[in-house]
Amino acid sequence: MFGYVRPFTPELRVRELELFRALYCGVCYELGRRGGFAARCVLSYDVVFLAALLWKPGEAPRVEKRRCPVSLRKKRCCVNVGSAAETAAGYGIILAHHKLLDDARDEGPLRAAAARTAMIFLGGPYKRAAREYAAFDEAARERLRELAEAEASESGDAPLDSAADKFALLLSAAAESEASGETDGDARRRAQSNLLYHLGRWLYLLDARDDLAEDEEKRRPNVLRRRGLDDYELGLTLTHSNNLAASAFELLPESEWSGIVRNVLYLGLPSAQERVFAGEWKRRRGYHAI
Repeated sequence: MFGYVRPFTPELRVRELELFRALYCGVCYELGRRGGFAARCVLSYDVVFLAALLWKPGEAPRVEKRRCPVSLRKKRCCVNVGSAAETAAGYGIILAHHKLLDDARDEGPLRAAAARTAMIFLGGPYKRAAREYAAFDEAARERLRELAEAEASESGDAPLDSAADKFALLLSAAAESEASGETDGDARRRAQSNLLYHLGRWLYLLDARDDLAEDEEKRRPNVLRRRGLDDYELGLTLTHSNNLAASAFELLPESEWSGIVRNVLYLGLPSAQERVFAGEWKRRRGYHAI
């Protein structure tokens, strides 16, 4: 995924920061369990956020010490994975596979060759995740096909959401396999789906803005090309999507991760948006590393 969906760490409490780091390590551990070191490369802040969002209310995270393959000298605190972290890891592998497939088809020779090589290493983990989460895999395949068609037919007078809506629907599908069989499961799933829809729209448009100069130079599809939108106008629609995602979050029951998710939505996303508009994101690869 993109890496924009991360906490604003200066405003996190110490306990929340340590818990988020432990969840980050827990999702990494689950990715490694599913597909070895190659699958760990799928890890991103977006996948960790998804694990925190889908975590069931009342399910307390258990933190334990585990060896880290990147830092072998000492053990790290790691959340003992629950169903939400397992689901997020599976979704992350599926999304990574389809992104590599897209790169292999549309990028230049070098990047296409690199994508095909990465797909070989991720092939086994992807097949297992696709069997386990078949509905999400099918949704990803279908929505990305529609997205490619929408991007190919983009024109300056086409609706701004004609492409962004496809990615938003893809991300909202991530809520569909969770919360079933619970008393408030349907209501929670609807709120999560709405949150992820508006977050997906925000993600797609912000990434388009971040890549705009490079896409113009290389003449690649970009939903913002030839539109003449300035950052003020784009900022309005991005902030609107951010606000709608935050509104959907407030309908969810509180969980161990609510403080962290709230920090991401109210502080992390606006900070990422500000840095992308200022041209700082690509230069510094984000901000406030965990």
